Amino acid sequence: CAQDFTLQITYLKKYFNIISLDKAVELQKQKALPPKSLVITFDDGYLDNYTVARPILEKLNCSASFFIASEGVEKGYLWNDVIEQSIKRTSNKAISANIIGITLEIATEQQKQQAFHQLINHLKFLNNEQRQQKLVLLTDELNICTFSQTMMNKEHIFNLHQSGFTIGAHTHSHTILSTEQDNISNNELVTNKHYLEKTINHPIKFLAYPNGLYGRDFTNEHCQMVKSLNFEAAFSTNDGGSISTSNIFKIPRFMPYRKKLPLFALSIAKIAGEHV
Repeated sequence: CAQDFTLQITYLKKYFNIISLDKAVELQKQKALPPKSLVITFDDGYLDNYTVARPILEKLNCSASFFIASEGVEKGYLWNDVIEQSIKRTSNKAISANIIGITLEIATEQQKQQAFHQLINHLKFLNNEQRQQKLVLLTDELNICTFSQTMMNKEHIFNLHQSGFTIGAHTHSHTILSTEQDNISNNELVTNKHYLEKTINHPIKFLAYPNGLYGRDFTNEHCQMVKSLNFEAAFSTNDGGSISTSNIFKIPRFMPYRKKLPLFALSIAKIAGEHV
């Protein structure tokens, strides 16, 4: 919630030097990144980044970067939102084994949450074509055909850029690059980069890999692909921080999942102490 996020950013500003992504990458290339430097990043492009996070960041004078999957901007939602909204709104009590090979009960809220995570964890490792086929089966079975907006639109993204926040790439359809043939992966990157550059009328210099685990979700071949498309740096979700020897096209990040401040602070301290 907004209150928790305000406390988190206030805490981070007290103990870290929060800097822009541009400045951090520049200093990293010079091997001059100071200790306790911190960059705040958001992935995907959800609407609450604009409606909730942005006002708090501006009030606290805090920079941040937003990595956007452009299909979400075009449609108003991503493929995982199709799953979430279909399960939430259907009157069905179960999902057949036609989707992931096992029947999923969805009669209670707890069952719906469990089914959502099982579907996400299975479908995200399919390629775009395979996943779309499964989504069609799912939405037909649950009798859901329209979906609510969950993502930022072009105007939101442009306004973030105009306000001094960094906009970065996150592939077009939020696909895991290692699930696709190289030509499709390249097209995911090119389409995303060009779409966002046209949206903000400014070069897109940075990328965050969807899912983002190096060695599983993307490889050195994808790093070379990213470099060839004139990105300046790219980011994984491998736990850790940037050090002088970090590869600029697979920079680690850490994700403190705990929301309440005491546990949030502990997770930050643990990861920073072990990896930074």
